[in-house]
Amino acid sequence: MKPRPEPRTPPPLAGLLPWQSGFLAFVVGVFAYRAPVEAGLGLAVLMVADTMLRGWARRLPLLTLVLCAVFGLAYAAQRAPEPLETPPWMESGRPVVVRGVVDRVEPREDRRLRLVLRDMVCLTDDGQVALPGRLVWNWRMPAYDPLPGQRVEARLRVVPVRGFGNPGGWDFEWYWLRQGVNWRGWTGGKPLLVWGERPSATLGELKADLRRAVADRLPDTPGGGVVLALLTGDRSTMDASTTQAVRAAGLAHTLALSGLHVGFVAALGMGLAWLAGWLRPSLMLRIPRPKLAVLLAAPLVLGYVWLGQPSSSLIRAATMYAFWGALLLQGRGRVLMDGLFFALAVIVFVSPLSVYDLGLQMSALAVAGIGLMHRRIRPLVSGGAGAVRAVLGFAWGVLAVSLCASISLLPLVSWYFGTLAPNILLNVIWIPALGFAVMPLGIMGMLLALPAPTAPLGGLLLGLAARIMDQLLALLQLLADAGLTPVSSVLRPLWPEVFGFGLLLLAALTAWANRRVMAGLAALGFLLLVGPHVAVMVSDARGIVRLSLIDVGLGQAALVTMPGGHRWLVDGGGGSRTFDLGEAVVAPYLTLGRPPRLDGVIMSHPDNDHSRGLSFILAGFNVGTFHTNGLMPTGESGEEMRAALGRSGLAPVPLVAGQRLGLGGDVRFEVLHPARDFRASGSNERSLVLRLAAGDRGLAILPGDMERTGTAAVLASGADLTADILVLPHHGSRSSLSPPFYRAVDARAALCSDGFMNRFGFPHPEVVEALGIPLFATSRHGLVSAQWHGAGPVAIRANLP
Repeated sequence: MKPRPEPRTPPPLAGLLPWQSGFLAFVVGVFAYRAPVEAGLGLAVLMVADTMLRGWARRLPLLTLVLCAVFGLAYAAQRAPEPLETPPWMESGRPVVVRGVVDRVEPREDRRLRLVLRDMVCLTDDGQVALPGRLVWNWRMPAYDPLPGQRVEARLRVVPVRGFGNPGGWDFEWYWLRQGVNWRGWTGGKPLLVWGERPSATLGELKADLRRAVADRLPDTPGGGVVLALLTGDRSTMDASTTQAVRAAGLAHTLALSGLHVGFVAALGMGLAWLAGWLRPSLMLRIPRPKLAVLLAAPLVLGYVWLGQPSSSLIRAATMYAFWGALLLQGRGRVLMDGLFFALAVIVFVSPLSVYDLGLQMSALAVAGIGLMHRRIRPLVSGGAGAVRAVLGFAWGVLAVSLCASISLLPLVSWYFGTLAPNILLNVIWIPALGFAVMPLGIMGMLLALPAPTAPLGGLLLGLAARIMDQLLALLQLLADAGLTPVSSVLRPLWPEVFGFGLLLLAALTAWANRRVMAGLAALGFLLLVGPHVAVMVSDARGIVRLSLIDVGLGQAALVTMPGGHRWLVDGGGGSRTFDLGEAVVAPYLTLGRPPRLDGVIMSHPDNDHSRGLSFILAGFNVGTFHTNGLMPTGESGEEMRAALGRSGLAPVPLVAGQRLGLGGDVRFEVLHPARDFRASGSNERSLVLRLAAGDRGLAILPGDMERTGTAAVLASGADLTADILVLPHHGSRSSLSPPFYRAVDARAALCSDGFMNRFGFPHPEVVEALGIPLFATSRHGLVSAQWHGAGPVAIRANLP
């Protein structure tokens, strides 16, 4: 009988070098440029954790870390871009002729192109005017494939880059400003699109020819579209359903070209090194196989990065590979963590604002998580002899890597996306299939497809890669149909909770080496995790009723919050077929520091700009009840909502005038419209009109998109319309203008959900003049809230000044 092996003690956690701690403080300082409070907390956590891990005698001077953070803040301020002033001609919203040079071409899903233009002039009523900065333009179903450096003349409606002004939301404006993009353009007015002469004998032309050669030899299937995206970064032949299926399976990171794919390409270098050693064993005496693999993979990595746009994520991944390779060639230890820090230091020095880039954050955290946790998790399941045990050991190795990365990314993914796809086991199948089959076959097929003599063989290999990917996608669809790839909405952690999670994870990693340090880190992490929830509970107990108009662009979504944390959502924004406002804007606001739970959802009417964002909410949130005006969306929006209702088990409950909905305590919705016998041709006129009331006090009127016919019916009903706040009907359109209605409400202020520089000019100047009261619009102020505390006056707060 063989003696049982002694359990292996995990190796001690390697500490940070002093310069690495200083670099982290520098990064915190860069973050302080946009989030000073959060960065201040992060610096304090870094100081405490660094002191605990080093010990009091070996601690770094706190002033050193503070100075590093101050230097980071100053460096970020010096490099940060400023928004450009909006020219007067742009405020009219009329299309103009734009002449410029193509700076970047990014093929996107559903046969779209994202073009970035530079060196622009615009032909306005006042003549030719230079437009500084860059402009991003999304072109749908392009009939032409432009090249960088090519001139173009197009008629576009140009507006400044602007995001959604909601607390804790993704800042689209900052995202584009960091790339030097100040303007957005949409095709408008009489079509005009004239292309200049194509640049010849350029690397851009060579890249386009290579992509075209690959695309021509791939089958027109979902798998073929994915293979083209993986090899060249061209996602134009991928459809939205494929992207959504991969996201639902928790595998979206495998489609965004990043360090994972650079790793796949680098693995080819290892394969070539093994082949070289097999063909000429004496070569291994002159250069070790790992070093040979680094040298052989280098040109493959460079070529792959060049072909994939190159995107910023690929450039960063190649930088990390360069440092890892350099350390390996020097025979250094701690290659993974030291190489990560060296690469990050170079990246941040060259582009300090890249620390705000989600891709860099996720790459750095994933690599750090693997470097810190893998050697502790991997030995939990040993390999052993035998083919079966070897296969199981390999599968566990892949799963362990995915597990380490997933754990380290958990707070970041929760904060940015508010969703989790707990389908980590799929990584065991998907990632090896990509790394050992799809990518090698695709790369070899691409290289062989260029010379004419080997082109048929190249096409065969590309087709094989596409067929494997089609089978993988079919597997995802099978699992999705069986309900095995759920996507769950989750609470988006506040920043103290993110830091608390990190400290608890660090405590777990140090548990074997120093229990005193582990206890200190765990206690601090626990306080940071619990503290925000206590603050939310105290806030909910204050007895405040709040109406918040969420900034969803040209649409509407209103949240009513009552004491005790009870919440009702009225409409969910929407309108775009390719951008789900419910998932990207409404849900992230609702889950910031709170669980995905609503007492009820009300759809005022089924127009897309009010209803389309609700499908994600109904499917992913715990919703108590769902009310409508008796009408449901049709077409694609209707299919999405019916599917969401099927998953949630909810049934729509229609409301009619005269009903009341209790929201908690004496707070209620009074339904003022439509009456049961009301008839109108359009859905706008049948919008639910709700009066938010508490006791005998009217708080707010929410009239949906009601226009003149519906307004006349409400006035004729004789219902009490008085309220402190009026949400403008139909975003303040002229068709909803009704001075008698405004007088009947007798509001102290009006709120308007419109879109920044929207093409309809909402709110209409005549409406603003007829109101005669303060107006707060989401296009100007972002999220706007009106709140009531007891019998006190209404208080209005805007997210943007």
